[in-house]
Formats: sequence, C-alpha cells, structure tokens
Amino acid sequence: MRKMAIRAAFVVVCGSIGLAQGGGQTGAPSARGERAGVEAPAGGAGRQGGEGRTVILEQAPKDHSIAIPKDKLAQYLKDMDAKKLQTLRMIEGGKYNVNIRRITAAETGLVHPITADLWVVLEGGGTLTTGGVLENGKINGGQSRKIKVGDVVYIPSGLPHGVSGVDSNITWLNVRWDTDWPPDSPMGAGNLNGLLGRAAGARAGGAPREGAVEARAARAGGAGAAGAAPPAARGPALPPGSQQVLPYSYGGSGELFFSKEQLDQIMAGMRLKKSVNTRLIEGGRYNVNLRWNGTPTVELHEQTIDTWVMLAGGATVNTGYQVKDGERVPNTGVSVVSKPGDVFFHPSNFYHGFSEVTPDIFWLNIRWDDNYTK
Repeated sequence: MRKMAIRAAFVVVCGSIGLAQGGGQTGAPSARGERAGVEAPAGGAGRQGGEGRTVILEQAPKDHSIAIPKDKLAQYLKDMDAKKLQTLRMIEGGKYNVNIRRITAAETGLVHPITADLWVVLEGGGTLTTGGVLENGKINGGQSRKIKVGDVVYIPSGLPHGVSGVDSNITWLNVRWDTDWPPDSPMGAGNLNGLLGRAAGARAGGAPREGAVEARAARAGGAGAAGAAPPAARGPALPPGSQQVLPYSYGGSGELFFSKEQLDQIMAGMRLKKSVNTRLIEGGRYNVNLRWNGTPTVELHEQTIDTWVMLAGGATVNTGYQVKDGERVPNTGVSVVSKPGDVFFHPSNFYHGFSEVTPDIFWLNIRWDDNYTK
C-alpha cells in the first residue's frame, strides 16, 4: 500500500435542487445513447432531467467521500416532483455518475454504447424491457420483466433497454460507468480468473441472457454454492468464510437481475455461513457485491471507486482517517452514522471503513476502476 497524504473530509449532500450552470443540454436523448458524462465542471452528457435540463449536484471528488442519507434522498424525490425532473445527477465524474431516475410513464428506449448501468429500485415499479432491436426509440423484441422496490438490475453497455407499464411511478438509483478502459490497463476491482470462452471486460451488443450457466448453477444451490458449478468455471480459491468462490454471474452482453427476495435469501445464507462477501457480478474492472460485516474495517483501493447502498443494520462509516499498523487511528478522519437506505460514494485511493457495528451490517457494494487513462 503506497503512502499518501490524507485530507479528512466527508461531505453530506444537502440543500435543495438547483440547475447546473452552463452545461445543461436541451432536447430528447439520442437513440444511440451516450457516454456516462463529461469532464466539464458543469457538464453532463447523459439523459436529460426533464424539460431538456441536466441537474448536477456535485462533481465527483478525489479527496473526500460523499454521504447521501435516506432522508435527503426522500427530499430529492419531492424536489424532483416539484420541478418535474426525471433525472437528478447527484455525482458527476465524467466517465461515471450516480443518479436518481424517477418517471411516471413509459420512457423512450435507449442504448449506451460504452456505458454500463446498475439499478437499485427505490420506489414504485414497472416493466423493464432489454435486448431486441432499438428502432425510432422503440424496442422490438427483447425480453420483459416486472421490477419492484429492492430489485437490482445490471444493464451492460450496448444493450437496448427501456421502462414501460409504470405503476404510478418508478424510481431507481442509477449508478453508471464507462467501460472503455485501455486494453492493457491493470484490473483493480476484480479479476476474470475462471472465465472461459469470453472476452475479458464488458462486451457491447449480443442477446440478453438470464445470467451465465455457472450463475444459474450457483443460484440453484443457494448462497455460497460454488460446488454446483462446473469445476472449470470456478474462480480462484479463497479462505473459508471470506468470499463465495464463484461469482453468481459474469458481466457481459446481457441483463442480469437479482430480485429483492433472492438478495434476502443470499444475505440469510451469508449470515449463517459467516461469509463476508458474495460477488453477484464480476466484470474484471468492475463488480457488484453483497457484503456483510460485524467488525471494524479499514479499506483503501488505489484505483477502484466504491459506491455503497446500505441494506440492513447499522454502523459508523469512517473516512479520510490516518492508519497505523493497519488500524484506524482514533479521532482522525470524519465519521457518519449509517442506516438502511443511505448511499455513500468513496473515491479511489481514499481510506474508508466501518466501526461501531450494531450488531452487523449488509450493504450493496458497486465498484469500478477509474484508470481510464494511462
């Protein structure tokens, strides 16, 4: 772990919604889709936020974490309704962003050529269609499924998608990252060991799928059921109790779906087996995990960003602290008490972790590398 200068900071996003100055675009989004964002301070080349406006609350930091409490998210929804916004970009990183999407009717289908989406449904429900062919904003063919509160959906780059059949409204946390890393850039978030017969990293295009063969085998056996998968498809062996050996799915060309009920079953299995991490999706330079912990932690990822969605339990989230002999130095950094429904953003190369866990905590951990340039 390399030495680094630490600035102790933890921003809690607050205040009312205002329009980003100078960077908003007008007009409907292109059917070709777009990159995750732009680098300009007030830019944002993604989907527009209602009436042609792009609303950006904050540029992604490098020197502090961002806490977005559940009650602040609730206030954002009220503000979005008042301003008739469909998209609120809470964090803009140019090659990645963190958004709230809130719609009350069917939306135009779209596809992002180099941008992957991870959705966590927060409110309402609707019908998600993925795959098929996108023509004049409509998806022909593809597969459809109902999605509801607590469901998690991964949509890879290059895959047409759109929501219809909205039940009053549907609101989701939308975490997006570009997938055009240099081919020779090192993987920081994960690895593709054991992935046979596929290209490394996210692929564009292809038919939608209900996970991979090994993913279905793992689901059939429940959490931690690596033995159900073909031996050749397994990843590297890890210490007992540390992490499920086989990811449930590998990121690729198709939509991946995890219902709330399925996630609840996985969490119950993790607590029973004392497994601290279940990798739901592995993409090499990105992954999505269910994590469980009952003890303090110290984390730093030199080239990987973490976005946390708290699911159950409580703990104190610490960030920007000093470390000595692998332990957090007391009374350094900034601390925030977390609760289910809170969202946290941690930049790469910045210390973060938990203390005062009561009695344990589950969170969805969405991670991607930020080494887009050499």
